[in-house]
Amino acid sequence: MEQFKDLAEYALKECQEKHPDYAEVRLEQDQRDTVSFINGKMHIGNLPIDLTDDAFTRKLGLNIRMIVNGGMGMATTNTLTKQSILEAVSYANKTAKRNSEQRKEPIRISEEKIYEASWQSSYKINPIDVSLEERIAFIKQFFPFFDEKYPIAFIHVFVLITEQRDTYFLTSEGTRITGHVPRVAFIPVIIGVQSGGKNEQMMRTYATSSGWDELTSWNIVEEVENNIQILADIVTKAKKPPEGEIDLILGPDVSGIIAHENCGHPHEADRILGREGAQAGESYLREHELGFKIGNECVNVYDDPTIQGSYGFYLYDDEGVKARRRELIKDGIFNEMLQNRETAASFNTQSNAAARAVAYDREPIVRMANTYFAEGDYSFEEMVEDIKLGIYMKSFTEWNIDDKRLQAKYVGQEAYLIENGEIKGLVSKPILEISSLGLFGSIDAQGDGKSFKWEGAFCGKSEPGQGLPVWTGGPNIRLRDVQLGGGM
Repeated sequence: MEQFKDLAEYALKECQEKHPDYAEVRLEQDQRDTVSFINGKMHIGNLPIDLTDDAFTRKLGLNIRMIVNGGMGMATTNTLTKQSILEAVSYANKTAKRNSEQRKEPIRISEEKIYEASWQSSYKINPIDVSLEERIAFIKQFFPFFDEKYPIAFIHVFVLITEQRDTYFLTSEGTRITGHVPRVAFIPVIIGVQSGGKNEQMMRTYATSSGWDELTSWNIVEEVENNIQILADIVTKAKKPPEGEIDLILGPDVSGIIAHENCGHPHEADRILGREGAQAGESYLREHELGFKIGNECVNVYDDPTIQGSYGFYLYDDEGVKARRRELIKDGIFNEMLQNRETAASFNTQSNAAARAVAYDREPIVRMANTYFAEGDYSFEEMVEDIKLGIYMKSFTEWNIDDKRLQAKYVGQEAYLIENGEIKGLVSKPILEISSLGLFGSIDAQGDGKSFKWEGAFCGKSEPGQGLPVWTGGPNIRLRDVQLGGGM
């Protein structure tokens, strides 16, 4: 991509000749390779499950944004010639002028520090450089597990995604930032089917930006083998769970998705302003201000792009703002929103580097990175010991939430009965239906670091869609006196 940086500078120069209020150029190159197997057979192209795009993709192009008289215009091109760039600049300028005439209020962006910087994730082996043969061999090591004699049949899908993103971002204010981040994700999807129709699905996402060496150092093989046995036990042995008001311990898989869905999305400032209402939805926090009490004092939920090795890692966002940890809920209080420069100006504050785009031909919008419950100081044994009747919902199989992120439903997958402070047998699909405020208000304990776990994910938002890499995470959390529905 280095050979095209001069064209990015040329694009910015041509923008400045139009005398805009502000201009930015993002040169971006994305590479993505996908290897997948369905029931042991290699599959190339789109999968029958919503996990990946085309098997092998290469994108290189320029994104140009300008603000003229308070109107925003954007243009993109993947034809990197001066003539094509001139046409894109002209289009962005004309669009900005037209938009300025139609807006009731001019677009404002927050004033931010100017940076000249270069950043990248830390890794030894770039996943994009790993041979196809080695990637195939990595997946095939899981196939023998299904030769074992289980009382159920299995459908299995294994997906391995290797990718790399390179960016060069520059603005009329003087910012110049180069970014480089490779990523890899391994996604096993296993469906256990019993004669008679009972079935259960288990999906995991092992993902990192720290290279192939990091992924292959994890204990994935043993975890997948263990999950196959657990899946068989869930299908054949799980009993109906208790119903009514009980105590509930949620494992890190569940606390992570709650941090993302019940906290992260409703803390996006564009949702709070109502700008996503016709697409991804709005936010229950639109009716509240910073300082509003969301949950108990033990509740702390953060979003941090700067965690090395994380799937959502970056040090500067796609508007050139330096990244930091965002403390969304602090001591149970609505403490901070996720902001880009435009939303930050609307709230008379600063951006906290939440602007992300999935490719050169997409605009940067307010997004999460790595959203999680902070660890507390409770061991698992301490959480369990004083529960007379409860459920330990270690993982989930299904969830949904309304478009304001207020009313949510989580269905347990690997879940156990708790009686008189002891873990008992498996229960089948306990159902938690609860409001976000009710959920955060019922948490009385967050587990220590021993229970903390990250999970990779692809967060969807916008139209056209922008599926971005993120981590969700957290420790065990305990909810008191919540209403639980019976198994499905």
